[in-house]
Amino acid sequence: VGAAQMTDSSGRQLDEIFVVAQKKGRAENLQDVPAAITAYNSEQLDGIVFQKLDDLSYSIPGVQLEQVGTFPGVQNFSIRGQGINSSIPSVDPTVGVFVDGIYQATTYGTVLDPWDLESVEVLRGPQGLLFGRNVTGGAVTVRTARPDVDGEAAFKAKLLATDEDRYSAGLAFEAPFQPGVAAGKIMLYYDNDDGYYENNNATSAIFPTPPFISFDPATGSSPRNGGKLETKIIRPTLVLTPSDTVEMTFIAEHGELEGDGAQWTVVDGNLPSAALGGLPAIVGVRDGGQSEFTTNSNDYGFAEVDWDSLTFELNIDFAGGTLTNIFGWKDVEQASATDVDGTYLPAFVAVGETSQDQWSNELRWASTIGDNWDTTIGIYYLQTDQTYRETRYIQINPLDLSPLPGPSAITLALGGDMDTDTWGIFWNNEFAVTEDLSLLAGIRYSDEEKDADIISGPFGAPPGGGFGPCQDIVNFMCQADDLNGDYDNVTPKLGFRYQWRENAQVYGHWTKGFRAGGFNFRNARPDVIPAGPTKEEEQDSIEFGIKSQIFDDLMRFNVAYFRNEIDDIQRELNLGDTQVVVLQGTINAGDAKIKGVEVEFDALPTDALRVYGSLSYLDGEYTSKNPAFASFLGNELPRLAPWQFSLGSSYDFDLSGNGIIRVQADYGYRQENFYDDANTQEFDAQHRLGASINWYSPEDHWTVSLFGKNLRDEANYGNLTSIAGLFTAGPMQKGREYGLQVQYRSD
Repeated sequence: VGAAQMTDSSGRQLDEIFVVAQKKGRAENLQDVPAAITAYNSEQLDGIVFQKLDDLSYSIPGVQLEQVGTFPGVQNFSIRGQGINSSIPSVDPTVGVFVDGIYQATTYGTVLDPWDLESVEVLRGPQGLLFGRNVTGGAVTVRTARPDVDGEAAFKAKLLATDEDRYSAGLAFEAPFQPGVAAGKIMLYYDNDDGYYENNNATSAIFPTPPFISFDPATGSSPRNGGKLETKIIRPTLVLTPSDTVEMTFIAEHGELEGDGAQWTVVDGNLPSAALGGLPAIVGVRDGGQSEFTTNSNDYGFAEVDWDSLTFELNIDFAGGTLTNIFGWKDVEQASATDVDGTYLPAFVAVGETSQDQWSNELRWASTIGDNWDTTIGIYYLQTDQTYRETRYIQINPLDLSPLPGPSAITLALGGDMDTDTWGIFWNNEFAVTEDLSLLAGIRYSDEEKDADIISGPFGAPPGGGFGPCQDIVNFMCQADDLNGDYDNVTPKLGFRYQWRENAQVYGHWTKGFRAGGFNFRNARPDVIPAGPTKEEEQDSIEFGIKSQIFDDLMRFNVAYFRNEIDDIQRELNLGDTQVVVLQGTINAGDAKIKGVEVEFDALPTDALRVYGSLSYLDGEYTSKNPAFASFLGNELPRLAPWQFSLGSSYDFDLSGNGIIRVQADYGYRQENFYDDANTQEFDAQHRLGASINWYSPEDHWTVSLFGKNLRDEANYGNLTSIAGLFTAGPMQKGREYGLQVQYRSD
């Protein structure tokens, strides 16, 4: 994947982006692909000082690439209004993430620090034909940079520092071992974030946390900032081309993240402080003089994520096409503790530990038969093993100041084990009927089997719950229910592509999406909401679009309209409960309909000026509701922002042989949208402004960037959780941040 340049007689250039997500055995021009895709190459990612996938969250129409925030690095991505609201690892996503062709089978550890990337592609709409289940909203594909067997020894490096005491460094070195035959690469990355969020808790000694849930107390007259994280990654890559018809790529990665847990704060209170004897003074509800990026948490918590992965990709010229095999293995170990209430009191503490192991293999053959038929056929297998244990300590009455653990305190032991086996076979085709008209047709069969043991109550209790939650948070000697689910689905696709003028096409297609049913590792009351399995979620989708390059190819203008009808949509509920305070359940909420329009443009009005932007409008609603839970379901779908738009511009100043100064600014708007299914908690509208001043040296060896992110200092949260009905708390996202980044490329 790379970028070529389209140049007119005046010298103006517009990047030509190539993508590989259509699995045709070759890269394709983004503008030739009959689908809604936004893609970034390595130069574009460097230009926005890209650090995490959520950096793209405000620049792509209809897309939210957010962390849920309960534990660090857990994705709750939403595309076209289809997302999840959970950090439960047994809840499958609606947006699949694929790294070097390998599906990331857990939402944990997804939103971490990628560096030295070749491309990021965001595919909007159901992608079940080529990617299988759990991509009903869309897919995000990430491709790491690889060494060139025909190149020379080269390296690149970066240093970054911010005004909030964050420092990162990266180094990537590659060299051919045998020119034309073998090349290797090593990438090293380090990031140290010293904590962004101010902690104003100087009174934690008054309300001591029980020692069994105390990890890193925020004590003393001047507690340090919270949110401290340290990340280390090493990624070696080897490419072999023993002949002109064979290419092998080996990629290994080891990563470690260690630091604080997610930093929660009180977002708002539902009762006046006077009525509770001064609630803000007791539990830390912010007053007018306190920043929205401040917490009064009594404990920083902790976060540890370790991961190892291996990827082997083999490409062989075979039978007039390309035979591709991609094998992947990954192991993720995660442990976190979080002060969920964000106050002086140990009102709600959650501790989670996840272990996930996966391996997968995809074998496919892609070819162009004759000069008018592109075909891809493949078979896929995925096996995952998952273990999760969670401890919860909750004060039913946060204002109960009796010695802890007091009479109003409860402990919960939650979790489960699950094995998943998935396989599928697919066939995709594009047939050129005429020089301008092509027909699209494909089909996929998927089969998935899940076997789970879910904690349902105290040890020795009969299956099915009803005897209270398990409270053994030390040994987890609990009753576990043996549950299983078996799902199969057929995903077809029919469509067309018509080239109605040079560099302009109109396309349309109908397809289906499939999200397997699942289980709830965090269900403390299976007698109220069963732990599973839920029914599979199915989707019918139509999409029509126009892709064009106009004004002598100096403007790219793309429009897409879609309509999705979803049956048995799976949702995650947070309900008040007298036994466990917050009961989380996974249900089939009913049927829903989502439609919308997306617009993207990129233009070069002058030699030095670039203007780009996007716009999306989404309209979603339930067409029917599960009668057992209708009272807990609002009329609007969570994480569906009706309006979202972005606008950016850059201007280049030529320094006459001394390089180029590029001034760039980006603005993104997202309308307010509901967090929860009951429509009682709402995310505020967001206005995100970023800017940078970049110096590019002659030959582009050096890049120096002075940048600012979230310059309006907008506050937002990964989720919004009601604490005993007294106030709402949420995990904070960063506000304004300034920084300096220096990069060097030898090639």
